[in-house]
Order: sequence, then structure tokens, then C-alpha cells
Amino acid sequence: MPKFRVVTDSTVDVTPEEIEKYGIAIVPLSVLIDGALHQDGNESEKEAFLEKMKASKVLPKSSQPPAGLYVEKYEALTADGSEVLSIHVTHTLSGTVDCARQAADIANGNITVVDSAFCARAMAFQVLEAAKCAQEGLSIAETLPRLDAVRNRTVQYIAIANLENIVKGGRIGKTMGAVTTLLNIKVNLQMIEGKLEMDAKGRGLKAIVKRYETILDSLKENNQEVASIGITHVGMAEYAETILENIQTAYPDADTRMAYASASVMTHAGLEAVSVQFLLKD
Repeated sequence: MPKFRVVTDSTVDVTPEEIEKYGIAIVPLSVLIDGALHQDGNESEKEAFLEKMKASKVLPKSSQPPAGLYVEKYEALTADGSEVLSIHVTHTLSGTVDCARQAADIANGNITVVDSAFCARAMAFQVLEAAKCAQEGLSIAETLPRLDAVRNRTVQYIAIANLENIVKGGRIGKTMGAVTTLLNIKVNLQMIEGKLEMDAKGRGLKAIVKRYETILDSLKENNQEVASIGITHVGMAEYAETILENIQTAYPDADTRMAYASASVMTHAGLEAVSVQFLLKD
């Protein structure tokens, strides 16, 4: 039996097959939209939630799971003597990791909480590494250095075409939001040490695709091999497909996944966004 169980939250981008294979436990965030509470994490409902967002006149609001929900999950998983490694979305996007830490202090059992410093598929790289370590029979102490290594090899870019949600959420400044909207400037951000930092700006949606072409060229020029790639998008399927085709041409052997963002991530990113996430090889 594995020495520990892996817990994460619904901002992660893992497949139903990965959840079943590794026994990953997911605690869902919630999103309030048009007076109705939507529980995050259902793969089949992501596209429908996007349509609700488009139709809504009010921005949806996400809420982190209550600490009690984590306590309940932790105690259920540690009842047989197992330990828990709980990996979560960067603290700059959600207070989820803080709730998990509060719950870990309350719950019985040995629980270790980790801030992944990423979200979506970039966060999944660490979750899946932890799950593989658990299946190999490693302890949490033996697993944490491997998570550090994965985190250091992860690169996440987020291109946002419509800045309304991310400005109102306080993730970027109002002045930048106003100027970019006025001039039809699209921004590409990079997640650096858990924080969104400006990467590049350009006019129109084609600038987003062009930026990712430049990123791929840079990786190739530096002879950097890529193990895995995730593309997470909100309402930009056509552009995501183009980016995916370019990536698969450049790195045909890399494991790739393209998916809609979770409802809670959509709430922050807005109606038009695409994130490309790389797990680099050693």
C-alpha cells in the first residue's frame, strides 16, 4: 500500500483516467454565477459553464473550499494510517492553499501541504509526479525533492485577450487593463515564482500565436527538450488548436494535452485566454 495519498484542488488539469489510475483526491472550488452556485471540477461541464459566463451580465465569483471540507477529506484518507500530500494552486490566484494549511493543523494524521506556484496543467505536473512517487512506495520526505525538481522545470505562459475579469480580480493593474483594451493590445503573462509577470504585448489575437512561435523557436535554439505540454484555454479553441499544431510539429514526442480551463480558472482569466505550459526535460 502507498505510504501517502495525494490531494489537490479543482483548478488542476488532470484527466479522469489519471485521477482513477493514481487515486488522486480532488477538493472542489465553487463559483457563483447568476445567483447559482456551481461546483468546480466536472470535466463535462466546462464548455457549458463558459457559455453561462458569456451570457451573464455579472462577473462570476469563485470561492475556495471551506477548511472543514479539507478536514473531512484528510481524516477520511488518514483513517487507515496513510499520510497525505496536498498540492494546490498558487496562493496569488486563490486562498485555497491557506485553507488547506488550516485544515492540516486541525485534522488528525500527518498532512503536508504544498503551494505548487502554478495552476492548471502546470500544477498537474507536480500532482502527477507525487502520485507516481506514492505508487513507487516513496515517503513524502523522499517525494518533496522530486516535486521541487518538477517545479523548477515547469514554465507557464498565460495569454489573455479580454482583461476585464483579471483586472477586476486585482491580478493586474487597472491602468494596464484600460490601456491594453483601448489599443486592442493582448498581453502574454508568465507565472514566475507563483506570480503573474508581464512577458510580452502585441496588437490583435494573432500576436498571441506569434509569441508562442517565438517561445518555441527559443526553446529549439537552446536545444531544450520538452517532456510534457499542456494547453488550457477559455473560449479560444481555434487559437489553441493552432498553437497545439505548432507545438506538436516542434516536439512530436512530447506528451500533450489540450483542455478547457476549470470554471474557477475561467472566472479569473475571463472569456478569452489560453495558457501554454511546458515541463522541460532534465
